[in-house]
Amino acid sequence: MNDLLVTARADTAAGCWSDVRTLLADRELEREERPELAVYLAEAEMRLGEPTLARQLLLAAIPSLEHGAADEVLRRATNILGAANFALGEIERAEAAFGRALELAYAAGDLLLVARVMNNLGAIANVRGARERALALYRLSLPAYERLECTVGLAETRHNIAITYRDLRCWAEAEAHERRALALAREAREPRLEQMARVGLAELSLLRGNPAGADGDATRAAVACASTTDPVGEADALRLVGAARAAIGECEGALDVLERAVALARRHGCTLIEAEALHVRAELYDRCGMAGEAARDREAAGELRARLGAGT
Repeated sequence: MNDLLVTARADTAAGCWSDVRTLLADRELEREERPELAVYLAEAEMRLGEPTLARQLLLAAIPSLEHGAADEVLRRATNILGAANFALGEIERAEAAFGRALELAYAAGDLLLVARVMNNLGAIANVRGARERALALYRLSLPAYERLECTVGLAETRHNIAITYRDLRCWAEAEAHERRALALAREAREPRLEQMARVGLAELSLLRGNPAGADGDATRAAVACASTTDPVGEADALRLVGAARAAIGECEGALDVLERAVALARRHGCTLIEAEALHVRAELYDRCGMAGEAARDREAAGELRARLGAGT
């Protein structure tokens, strides 16, 4: 058991998520005896695009952790539970978990977790359309990550800030933060984050009137995500490929890609990406004169966005 725990901790610290899954997926008895192992597996499942399974593991493990002495593991588990709930569109449960994680982090003086939770709460605020609140929360994360020299956290936060500026139609600010996120992701050698930033830059290209460039960049990102077992990143990249091809006028190709994006997002519980892909497909169906299909997708997207409490 001790060797298993040491290996699981090391693989988790190194971000070797496929190795963590391989190591722990078939160790149910050991996970019951040491809930810490369930938390490591849950984080791996989240990183590999399986929020439903991650949540199941965490809901089983957290009660035991609350009665144990593993405070750091409980804090980690509570934050991951919030992320799983957010991915699945359970926004109120996500906020409750993040709020609890923040309480635990402040009580323990866990600056890193405080930064992570602020970043996560910023993402919720942005989805709800509260852009200034989102930016304020992100700006609380940045100094903590800088003080801790957490390059991954800095990359994630810069990417999130770029999304908010993009939603505010502040293209120059969005591009500056996204390029900084890309540089930090490269520095951290985090391919998942690197492709997120590349998709963000491709989306800015589309919004600025360069659909061909966006198509090429997003297609390369989708291929890269598929090769590194990142289904969430792949679904988002495919969503953008579909939007770019629709803008170019390649309706059939766009529909094929958007079908893959919707299916992939739905299979992996990516509520926000599914909603965005359905919205793009609804607009394309309208353009193709397929009113019934457009109405169906628009209704489905609206239901998902309502679950997220999404704003404009």
